[in-house]
Amino acid sequence: MVRKTGWLSLTAGVFALVLGIVAFAWPSATLKVVGFLFGLNLLIVGVIRILQFVFTPEAPVAGRVLGVIFGVLVGLLGILCLRNLAGSVTLLLVIVALGWLLEGLAEIFTSVGDGGAGGGARIALGLVAVLGAVAVLVWPGLGLATFVFIGATTLCFVGIAGIFAGVAGLRARPA
Repeated sequence: MVRKTGWLSLTAGVFALVLGIVAFAWPSATLKVVGFLFGLNLLIVGVIRILQFVFTPEAPVAGRVLGVIFGVLVGLLGILCLRNLAGSVTLLLVIVALGWLLEGLAEIFTSVGDGGAGGGARIALGLVAVLGAVAVLVWPGLGLATFVFIGATTLCFVGIAGIFAGVAGLRARPA
């Protein structure tokens, strides 16, 4: 991770952590509120992912292209969540889980072999997002309460890992 993108990772981490805490604070929230919060998270994370790779010219081209593609896909999944707030819970669960899966895989693939500061935290961030996505995809019938719990837990851990990765990026010495 380059020092320039440390602020972006830190911002995304704080945002995800705040959303996770909000989801825990109001577990009886309506589907529209939950859909909006998680859709907004995916949209913002997707945009931040795109910006990270657009403004990191020293990263390998293949990694930048992959990062931008995953960022666009995550952002599009966020838009789908925002457009269909009252839709089926199962559809919402699958869309959010796919967004987490893509974001987690993007974080893992772009961190492996990078050698930059915070690589371990970024891989952990990706693993948490992937594990949260798999849990939601494997057990979608457990209901909205379970989704909110798993989603809020995933957002909190992803947020914490993002904060660590962002701080590590900010502490990195410029090349």
